[in-house]
Amino acid sequence: MDEVKKNSILIVDDEESNIMALTHILSPFYTVLAVKDGQDAIDVANEYPPDIILLDIVMPDMDGYAVIGALKESEKTRHIPVIFITGLSNPDDEKKGLFLGASDYISKPFSPAIVELRVLNQIKIINQTRLIIEKETAEKSSRQRSEFLSRMSHEIRTPMNAIMGMTTLMKNTVESERRDDMLEKISSASGRLLKLIDDVLDMSDIEDKKLCLSYSEFSFAVVVRNILNTVNQDVRKKQQTLTTNIDTSIPDMFVSDERRLTQIILNLLSNAIKFTPEQGSIQLNAFVRNVDEETLTMQIEIMDNGIGISQEQRDCLFVPFEQVDGGTDRKYGGVGLGLSISKYIVGLMGGEIWVESEPKQGSKFAFTMKVRLKSPDSNSAAPISLDGKTALLAEDVEINREIVMAMLEDTGLKIICAENGREALELFASSPDGYDVILMDINMPEMDGIEATRRVRALELPKASEIPIIAMTANVLMSEVETYLAAGMTDHIGKPVDFNKLLNMLNSYLK
Repeated sequence: MDEVKKNSILIVDDEESNIMALTHILSPFYTVLAVKDGQDAIDVANEYPPDIILLDIVMPDMDGYAVIGALKESEKTRHIPVIFITGLSNPDDEKKGLFLGASDYISKPFSPAIVELRVLNQIKIINQTRLIIEKETAEKSSRQRSEFLSRMSHEIRTPMNAIMGMTTLMKNTVESERRDDMLEKISSASGRLLKLIDDVLDMSDIEDKKLCLSYSEFSFAVVVRNILNTVNQDVRKKQQTLTTNIDTSIPDMFVSDERRLTQIILNLLSNAIKFTPEQGSIQLNAFVRNVDEETLTMQIEIMDNGIGISQEQRDCLFVPFEQVDGGTDRKYGGVGLGLSISKYIVGLMGGEIWVESEPKQGSKFAFTMKVRLKSPDSNSAAPISLDGKTALLAEDVEINREIVMAMLEDTGLKIICAENGREALELFASSPDGYDVILMDINMPEMDGIEATRRVRALELPKASEIPIIAMTANVLMSEVETYLAAGMTDHIGKPVDFNKLLNMLNSYLK
């Protein structure tokens, strides 16, 4: 018998001599645990599940029949094979044991060879089953990976084709109306591509348990209006009807994560539009579920009369990288991340998400969330003018410098550019009082943004420890952001830069 000693056996017998004999027989081949009491056997099996249990029948307090009954009732232990090993010789005893779920039966006094072979038979079954499961799991993982990569390639190349194609066409187009249409299509494709990138990064943060919420006070009505503006073009294109029903008892201003709430609603609404045929109808509902002194629980629903979802399809809806219409011949786009990300975010918001649907009967996706009714810093000042303030983009890519400077051109903010971290450090060190904020790229030649920040903070100048340093970079994983903050940076904004977010951030640090 040459089984690897990776398998474990639990011996349950109230006689010390039996335990010693069985341990002597089995310990050269397996890891052996032993207890003398039925309740101890149940406790050990739940805490350290063995591969096989050798179970005596006649024991004080709890006999073997009661033990196997308890083991088979538990989800954690019901799969463990039990071999009864007993001095009872009545065939009815063996029949009762097998009826209760025993895998085999050994009579006392036992032969060492019989014990070895019967245990070995069960071990072979266990190990063969594990190999089959591992193989099936590996094949499923490989299949899912291939399907995901296929979807990802399709979802990346489609908007890239639109961006590159429309850009080429614009070079030869002078008609302003047509150029505006092309710019709108380029913008739409760019947004789709950015959403895909954000979803992949969000999944990485979720797997690393790094994704968290960023709270602020905002207007729910504005959030809904912005979302509707985003999807209206797709709704018009499919000649669908989109209606909203917002409970008037929902306060206009409350505290939550505006970006993540927008992300969830936009994802659910986009799916509804995608899976609802032309001239179909979609409805967005929002109402109050519960209110107490400081928090409000609200429910948001997106209903449609689209293609609907079967029970089998519903089971995989919120699983990462899974899709209802998975496969290379899918009719609808997407990579299967949006709903799983939404589920995780809803959990962070203290709520739950679910779906009610039947094939060809439409769908209702709904989620609950808790929000605070008043911001702890609601007395903060209104946005201020940036006139008279000076910022130092440190940014090595010229086009990125041009974009940010153009964004801030009308704010009154004066901008001094540095092409790398070393130049930024030298500019600040030579005139520390000349700057009010530093916008710092991360990946730059000569000296990166992290090292430049550390050196700025190490300068023996009063302003060196006070000036806000904002990381402005395409590196947006939470683990990366934590590195920037640990280096001494004050905050972070991702590329491509959202103008409103940048302006609000500058306002908060330059007041």
